[in-house]
Amino acid sequence: MTTSSTEPTAPEQALPEAAQPEAAQAAAAQAAPAQPEAAQVEETHEPIVTETQQNVELVRSVRYGRILVVFTVIGGLLAALACVFFPVNPEQHYTLVQIMGLMAMVGAAAGLCVGGLVSILLNLAAKRRKGTAVAIQSDVQ
Repeated sequence: MTTSSTEPTAPEQALPEAAQPEAAQAAAAQAAPAQPEAAQVEETHEPIVTETQQNVELVRSVRYGRILVVFTVIGGLLAALACVFFPVNPEQHYTLVQIMGLMAMVGAAAGLCVGGLVSILLNLAAKRRKGTAVAIQSDVQ
């Protein structure tokens, strides 16, 4: 039969508490310091912060995707709206909607090309502005 060290065995239960000072003192010694040590560890634990500095070069750049999408949409809309101002001959086999769709696709392709040229020019202008800075990385343990 196994018993834990904190529970007294049957012969020890029969003895008065004054007769078993070793067991009572050992149990009290184990229970009492455990809590203050944990509190002391939490109080004395200070975060360790290590900082590293590094020189970095800042280069501005253009967001190509946004510029291309905007110019494509604008080109398609302008080409489709331009079809409204020209009359459609009733003898033709095409309707106004079909002509607007075709011209919207042609205008979108033209807008995509113009947007690509504009974004390349903007990127060349933005790259002229370069700078340096100090980046600080903080690691907390």
